[in-house]
Amino acid sequence: MLETLTFGQMRIQNMAMGCGHNNQGSFNVIAGLLGLGGGRMSFVNQIPQTGGAFSYYLPSYSILSPGCLRFGRGLGGAFPVGAALAPLVYNPRAPNFYYVGLSGLGVGGARVPISEDIFRLIESGYGGVIIDTGTMVTTLPTVAYEALRDAFIAKTSGVRAPSVSIFDTCYHQYSDNFQFSSISFYFLGGPILTLASHGFLILVDGVETVGFAFAPLASGLSIIGYVQQAGIQISIDEARGYVGFGPNVC
Repeated sequence: MLETLTFGQMRIQNMAMGCGHNNQGSFNVIAGLLGLGGGRMSFVNQIPQTGGAFSYYLPSYSILSPGCLRFGRGLGGAFPVGAALAPLVYNPRAPNFYYVGLSGLGVGGARVPISEDIFRLIESGYGGVIIDTGTMVTTLPTVAYEALRDAFIAKTSGVRAPSVSIFDTCYHQYSDNFQFSSISFYFLGGPILTLASHGFLILVDGVETVGFAFAPLASGLSIIGYVQQAGIQISIDEARGYVGFGPNVC
């Protein structure tokens, strides 16, 4: 159906919206989705004033701060200075997903020996790397995950803890000698995003056990999830074809 959407004094007419009458799941009295994915029907692309660009900030589980959502390229939605700008990769078979050009992963400033082909989106639409706020932790094809995990273990000291749920690499964070290296994403064209510790270690027992916040995925698709996006500002410009990972200026 088509509706008129009002932001303050601005009215957007003929906004395409959907309504479900037989929904299942953990919904209460009111529930809805703001479609910020790609494609022609995206909420962002239905508002000409945004220019096809928006940015968001997701608070991390360990930092008490509000999130934010801004539209457009102007002052209100400016891409942060110093952001790592990575190319968006278009997949005609899945136009609603934002595929990003990832070339590799690093631990402690050194690239892990993983073939770039593992992250490549092929012509059939198979593989590639998407960013998704609905996935908790970053998932990687098994061979890439194991290489990253093993490199992280090799550069980490501390008391290991039993695995918890999907997290097979856990540590007691309050052990005296717990030290670890940083994790980095290497994007096509050269940009590098180095994560803060809350971007790759997550409290998994509510007390003192932290888990390596990545998981293997049997398919060829890689997903950069919520934990790795939290604490930084993500800026997506579908019209110009890139995504920025940078400091929060919200």
